[in-house]
Amino acid sequence: MVDHYVILPGITVWCGLPSKGLIGPFFFDATVTDPVYLNLLQQYVIPSIREDFEPEEFYFLQDGAPQHYHRDVRSFLDGILPNRWIGRRGFVEYPPRSPDLTPLDFFLWGYLKDKVYAQKHATVVQLRAAIEHECTNILRELIHHECYSITSRCQQCLEQNGHQFENMR
Repeated sequence: MVDHYVILPGITVWCGLPSKGLIGPFFFDATVTDPVYLNLLQQYVIPSIREDFEPEEFYFLQDGAPQHYHRDVRSFLDGILPNRWIGRRGFVEYPPRSPDLTPLDFFLWGYLKDKVYAQKHATVVQLRAAIEHECTNILRELIHHECYSITSRCQQCLEQNGHQFENMR
């Protein structure tokens, strides 16, 4: 399970990408502050995860974004997912200068942008609808493959001494 959000023109969106299928998208209409992110976790993300997973079946991963590092967020995750989350000051520390090998960074955001921006959208409402549509249409088999290919991406990163290797995919 991974956590991330990306800013598209006029939109901030969060998705989670466990191997069983996409969680989200969840859209933010305002700046993503610490309380806004914590609310997302409490009201949507954790309940969505609990529908499909037992707590011992996954680790929750979030990057080092300031909202993810806030004490209230860390306290919440420590309470709800003890020893089962990766992040700044988490049970497993998120590595500084991470090479972004997660399925979200390596696959999802580029995939969605390619699909969504294949045509122009005149309004933010149309852009949101296109994001939702494309998220719904991602095949579970593709998500499963991308999640389980992280081992090979890590190996490629090691073989390239941490240098660019995305074009070798």
